Amino acid sequence: MNKVIITVFLALILIIAFFGVYSYNDHPKDTVRIGYLANDQHSSALTIANVKGMFEEAGINVELQQFNVGSNIVIAMAAGQIDIGYVGTAPATMAIDKGMPLKIVAAVNEEGSGIVIAQNSTIKNITDFENHIVCIPSKGSIQDILLNYLLQENNISPKDIDIREMQLSLMPEALQSGRIDGYVIWEPYVTRASSGGYGKTFMYSDEIWKNHPCCVIIASDNFRQNNPDKLKKILKIHKNATDYIYSNRDDAASILSKQFNIDINTEKEILKHIKFLAIPDEDFIVNDLKIVNIQRQLGYVDHKTLNTSDIFDLSFLPPETMV
Repeated sequence: MNKVIITVFLALILIIAFFGVYSYNDHPKDTVRIGYLANDQHSSALTIANVKGMFEEAGINVELQQFNVGSNIVIAMAAGQIDIGYVGTAPATMAIDKGMPLKIVAAVNEEGSGIVIAQNSTIKNITDFENHIVCIPSKGSIQDILLNYLLQENNISPKDIDIREMQLSLMPEALQSGRIDGYVIWEPYVTRASSGGYGKTFMYSDEIWKNHPCCVIIASDNFRQNNPDKLKKILKIHKNATDYIYSNRDDAASILSKQFNIDINTEKEILKHIKFLAIPDEDFIVNDLKIVNIQRQLGYVDHKTLNTSDIFDLSFLPPETMV
């Protein structure tokens, strides 16, 4: 198994051992702690819900905790530091495979990633990436999965491409300076490369894998077992906020552009490349299991029979929209 993946989950196990069994006496019982990544793809619905006062209206106190990568969210959940997380499905299924006490309880979005290359790049097709440097935010991320899936579909060995991990903040400068040839990343950073003049979109992720799962909501086992009514309310809010993005496009774009400090026209373009959904349909679940199979091929998960019931608990979704 990849050394980075081993390191991440060994750290997770050590944290659990250090903190011991999670106790809800360790924080105010009336506060729900939600971990998230601050960007369009991961937290648009959460941002809308927070700005529009949906949590307050439902009588729920929330504490939002921002993280840099999805693996840190699952580690924080295993350590008892958060109750709910907005995270990529790939880190979530990896954590579940390792026996971490959490489940996917709702969907957040499909698609929403892409491959960025330099403005003056001579790369025209996927085979041109051979012997070039392509960066991903982290091993095991959905961007890593998408890149490997694309290579498989085009009969290209990952060994023929120099795939490296790099912090998101360092990618644009590395691309401009010619130190790397491309990177796979989530929105808004795909579209912003073009609007910022330092890169261009080689391929959006819907061209790699149409309707692929991306982000989900996870909840710790303890929170699901001890606060079922709160979780139901939060998922109802999530559904309402997701619906708001589609029924009030201009207002949603305005809110998100201000919250994420993005030009409004760029924000509107970004939203075109993300499919938001709160309720995972049958295709979402089937494709999520397909992601697990790719993870198994890459050595990121070990469990041979990880199935739907191991990964999902959809019993807290609004009754009228449950799959």
